Amino acid sequence: MELNQFTVIYNYSISNNLGKEIRIRTYKSQEYILTAGEEIDGFYFLINGRYFVSSQEITGKELLLRYCLPPAVMGDIEILEGGLIQSNCIAAEPCTFVFVPKWIYEKELKYDAVFMQILLKELAYKLRTCTISSRVNALSPTNVRLAAFLCTIASDSDSRASYLLTNNMEETAALIGTTKRHINRILKQWTDQEIAEREKDEIRILQWDKVEEISEGVRFE
Repeated sequence: MELNQFTVIYNYSISNNLGKEIRIRTYKSQEYILTAGEEIDGFYFLINGRYFVSSQEITGKELLLRYCLPPAVMGDIEILEGGLIQSNCIAAEPCTFVFVPKWIYEKELKYDAVFMQILLKELAYKLRTCTISSRVNALSPTNVRLAAFLCTIASDSDSRASYLLTNNMEETAALIGTTKRHINRILKQWTDQEIAEREKDEIRILQWDKVEEISEGVRFE
């Protein structure tokens, strides 16, 4: 089942002799998939769910680089470069991956032009998104970053009904490089402008068109 999904998503079929060595790995929401500084053990091809990638700065703050939906690959940079894991990858919701062990790549797949083309496309995507996120984190005002974050994660109608839990605001603040106090100030402005409202432990967005306008088209994806 999962390998069929893999074939459809990545337009690539794993040969029968290698298929028995492939593993399916699943992760719960908020579970760490990869941790910066550790050794990589293979390629992770996302087939279900969504995860986010963050980078820890010298100051200790963790900055959001991007949100990832299928197709998305982890382990490519580390294996091609021969280095340690560079960023934290955390499940934003339950995730399923097709896992290809590193030794299979070294023995077989590094000589497969179609497989390598998948990796090249992924590297180009990461270069583009890292360039965008660096510019956003360095230059964009906090209200733009918050709006961009909300628009990025709210990719379906259910999440657009309400999103930000107040007990997760410190985590959100850390990801976009600000403080909970600053986010509260922005949300107070949005409440006064009837863009959002507080409802118990949730911040409910009332005017997504306004939030999209504030985001200036920026997305962490």
